[in-house]
Amino acid sequence: MPFMYLRHLDYLRLVIAHGSFAAAAQAAGVTQPAISHGMQQLQARFGHPLFSRAGRRRVPTEFALRIASESALLADRVEALAGTGSRVADEGLLRIGLTPSAALVCGPALYAVWCGGMAGRRLQLHTADEGRLLAGLSRREVDFVIAPRPRGYREGQVACEPLYRLQPRVCARRGHALAAAHSLADLQHAHWAIVGPSVRGPVNVLTEAFSVRDMEPPRVAVSCPDYPSMLNLVAHTDLLAVVPHPALASGEPGPLIAPLNLRETLPLYEVWLFHAAPPGAALAGIARQLLHSLRACGSAA
Repeated sequence: MPFMYLRHLDYLRLVIAHGSFAAAAQAAGVTQPAISHGMQQLQARFGHPLFSRAGRRRVPTEFALRIASESALLADRVEALAGTGSRVADEGLLRIGLTPSAALVCGPALYAVWCGGMAGRRLQLHTADEGRLLAGLSRREVDFVIAPRPRGYREGQVACEPLYRLQPRVCARRGHALAAAHSLADLQHAHWAIVGPSVRGPVNVLTEAFSVRDMEPPRVAVSCPDYPSMLNLVAHTDLLAVVPHPALASGEPGPLIAPLNLRETLPLYEVWLFHAAPPGAALAGIARQLLHSLRACGSAA
């Protein structure tokens, strides 16, 4: 089968796993028209309908589910063949994908679990948004992902287990005109910095906090690549920001920043450990160690 059809089969599995063309496009890191084109090509190739309509949702047909299942087995076999040499040659390497906040919070624990006292072991960390990380896990580009669980996420070839839940706080520089604010309503005209942009679907506690109270969306003035750069902006400007974990504000600008004492609480920020379903025997043992150690990161919040 031509390479393009293998890619389209990957898109089909993502549509089934995530429930829509839009969510599949986000997970694959491509445009929605690319997903639509892929589905059209597959349907023309096989001569059978792949989806039926149920309201606004596309429901996969039995034929589509069978294709997805068979192609997933094929993809796993190909990945196993491609990865056999590299994983044997570098069995001391553990590859983990994380969101920027999880990388800062969990990095020391990850090092202790995998590298502590073990000569020859290496830890490789990759940061991105939730959608791209999970797509990479599906392609076996990483061994684990540590991230919030995207909205509407449905387990397929990937399984997940909860790590910890955090209570995010709104922060501002000390001496900010809004430092004494007690309500989100007092912050409606503020300008915000965020870490992003992210794909649609993952947790966005800032937007959710405003939307559930029927307030206008927050005014995002700056999208930053990571938390250190965002907090440096907050420390030296009038921008506000949401910080999901106290450890994120423990760096150099930390003393210049303070949380606001708001009456309302922000939606909880939940972090999960994602892995292949089922994981291999070696990775299953590592997963148990990671769960035990990383849950302590949340209890220390």
